[in-house]
Amino acid sequence: MFISRLMRDEDAFLQFEAMSWLIRRYGPPKNAAVPSPIHRVERLSELCWTDDDARTISDWAQDNFGRIKSACGMDSWSVQIAERPEEPLNTKHMDFSQNWNMDSKEPYYVDGYGRPVIYYDPQHCQEPGYFSARIIIKLAEIQLMNFAPEHGVSPLQSGILTLTAASYMRQGFTLAAIPKAVTYFLNREGDSAAVPQRVIDNTLAFSSCLTLLSRKLTPEQIVATYGSLMSKALRKKIRPACKQIESYNSEIEVMRLLSNPKRDNFQDRHYANHG
Repeated sequence: MFISRLMRDEDAFLQFEAMSWLIRRYGPPKNAAVPSPIHRVERLSELCWTDDDARTISDWAQDNFGRIKSACGMDSWSVQIAERPEEPLNTKHMDFSQNWNMDSKEPYYVDGYGRPVIYYDPQHCQEPGYFSARIIIKLAEIQLMNFAPEHGVSPLQSGILTLTAASYMRQGFTLAAIPKAVTYFLNREGDSAAVPQRVIDNTLAFSSCLTLLSRKLTPEQIVATYGSLMSKALRKKIRPACKQIESYNSEIEVMRLLSNPKRDNFQDRHYANHG
């Protein structure tokens, strides 16, 4: 039976590799928050500072940084944010043990306590999607800080890895709702062409379905549960993504074993300290 493929095989296997590493290091992925039509809250994709907000932009950013960290399951991580300084910083970059993401458009810095600092531009905080995309993408790169892929990755594949980590952190649907902001942050200085929107959409569909299929949800359950968070175009990609993932029989079975460990083994599991 012909299966429409959203991802090249090498990119799909790279996602399996990264997702398996994330699960082994941090534990099984949690399902994304289920939208409630009764108790509607502002979605992360809609976050923006407005002139009538009683808080300063800095206070608004700090409040929502905490909210995003919590949504990503990174409450205890010692990551800070700060307004982008006007002059270049005279400080050291974070020392990554691997270089798959060293060509990130924005460098990382560490403060005097060794904590990574994510910088944002207050002038763009009134743009819906800017702040959320900025923080989620940087947190995703930090999640993968010590990841060592089996093979070298291209700049485009480093973007795929970032989006895969974001989906592991339950933010695939959030990023899919703010494509322009995601494209901006994935493009790097000197790139001859922008990351194609098709690649971003396909990657987020594939990686989001990968996390949910690994938790034994069906394609029908994925659409029924999270359909209100998806654009029409993204909903159309869910079934092809699931079909392609299921075609990698051994890989998805390993993912399911990792994501649904036996209770007695899970309690004895050791997790690296990542705070």
